[in-house]
Amino acid sequence: MKNLLTILIIFVCFYGDLTGQQSSNMTLLGNWDDNALPRYSDVWGYAAPDGREYALIGSRNFIHVLDVTNPTVSIDEIARLNTFTDSGSTWRDIKVMGHYAYCVTETSEGLQVIDLGDLPNTASIVFQTNTAFSNCHNVILDSLSSPPKLYMLGTNTGAERDGYIVYSLADPANPTLLGSFNLTSGAFMGGYLHDGYVIRDTLYANHEGRGMYAYDVSDWSAPTELGQLDGYVEEGYNHSCGRTDNGNIMVMCDETTDTGVKVVDISDPMDMQVISVFRSTLNAPDLRSLAHNPYVMGDSLVVLSYYGDGVQVWDIRDPANPRRLAYYDTTPGSSSYTNGIWGAYPWLPSGNILGSDMENGLFVLSVNNYDALPVEYLNWSAESDGKHSQLSWSTSEETDNLGWEVEHAVSRGAFVSVGFVEASEGAYAFTHETPGEGLHYYRLRQRDYDGTENLSEVKTVLFTGSEDQVSVYPNPARAGTSIRLQGLTPGADWTLSNLEGKRIYSGQGQTIPGRSLSPGVYFLKTEGKVVGKVVVAE
Repeated sequence: MKNLLTILIIFVCFYGDLTGQQSSNMTLLGNWDDNALPRYSDVWGYAAPDGREYALIGSRNFIHVLDVTNPTVSIDEIARLNTFTDSGSTWRDIKVMGHYAYCVTETSEGLQVIDLGDLPNTASIVFQTNTAFSNCHNVILDSLSSPPKLYMLGTNTGAERDGYIVYSLADPANPTLLGSFNLTSGAFMGGYLHDGYVIRDTLYANHEGRGMYAYDVSDWSAPTELGQLDGYVEEGYNHSCGRTDNGNIMVMCDETTDTGVKVVDISDPMDMQVISVFRSTLNAPDLRSLAHNPYVMGDSLVVLSYYGDGVQVWDIRDPANPRRLAYYDTTPGSSSYTNGIWGAYPWLPSGNILGSDMENGLFVLSVNNYDALPVEYLNWSAESDGKHSQLSWSTSEETDNLGWEVEHAVSRGAFVSVGFVEASEGAYAFTHETPGEGLHYYRLRQRDYDGTENLSEVKTVLFTGSEDQVSVYPNPARAGTSIRLQGLTPGADWTLSNLEGKRIYSGQGQTIPGRSLSPGVYFLKTEGKVVGKVVVAE
């Protein structure tokens, strides 16, 4: 995998923080930013019949229509639109059907429709209403229902705030209000609907801390609940989702730090199950990454907008084992999860990806190679032999691979190199001698001959001193079983943390209640020291 990089892209790749790289397998084609604008929000794309491509990005006061046909040459602003001159809304959400864009915001603007049919000459607002609602958090589009429909989520209008308002798009330029439904009425328990995904009259609704619900909305005025997913692993603020074309897999984001992205089997809506969890590790070992929105391409890829960690592309062909294919960090050197990429759009015919950075505007990006990674891993593990860390990995395929830098970190400190392993026959081992007590993090920085680098996932190894060892039994324990601790100082406080260092449970005494822990691996700490490992099985 040897890519010819322009001088500009070489500069951009090395512009990032010296502790990490700004991109992997992804190239910046262009950036548009107006320094006079205080804040950006969502982005969507439009492909015109003449082959030209456009981005629609929201700012504090406008929807900006940008020509991104040749982003390496120029990104040209065609129009900035709003019938309200000074609404001051940070949030804007946009969807496109045909040559019409449907826009909402969290101030008094209601619904606005933009006609894109006269591009590249101009774009104009052809419809606006705030009769049924004025504020709206999100708009989602079911272009495959008959007729197509728009659903308004998180409005400010009475009971509809806890459900949806729906419009018919039988006439795309003139949406017709059909009505609304309150999802806390009768037997419904979903409540406020923050975001969602709707296709062919099936609505997957993100209901904050109450989880994700599925509804049949073929009769919008009398929906039927098909199933719900709650109490799942690493549950947080259930925020957004995207579905594969085959209808079997949903990718779901919780807008909460310390929670990973969930891959969910939705083939049976009455028994939806999380089958894997993955997360960005660009700022590892600080793993508080926050994925904002997922955008699923076909049945195999998901593009994610990350606060603080940029645009990322993951391969979900094996839903139980997602792999990161590419990323571009628009905020290199920052470990903040209050800035970065808000939205992304991956469906332009060119294959270019649009990313909206909250402070730095529009980024137009391309993935260098969707089909092949420089290294295909069969396995990658890190274990303790009681004194040393024993690392091993094997590969099924390598392309232009120079080898691996083995990197190590303690707690939330920076990674440093502890050795280099040259490429050879596909099976590798490395010993990190006597790293000391505590929790240790390891990752592999794979390097090509051309200098391109790719980071593996992070693995953890725990070392405990014998004088501090606490006996844990049963270990492993089945979920729901109480766990006994022996060897703790009487009255000592203790905590349990997961593999990413997030505190899960705390207490005193010699027993961990069985109801407290879901299946997983946890580290037992007391007086600031790791003193044992707790394994909870299914």
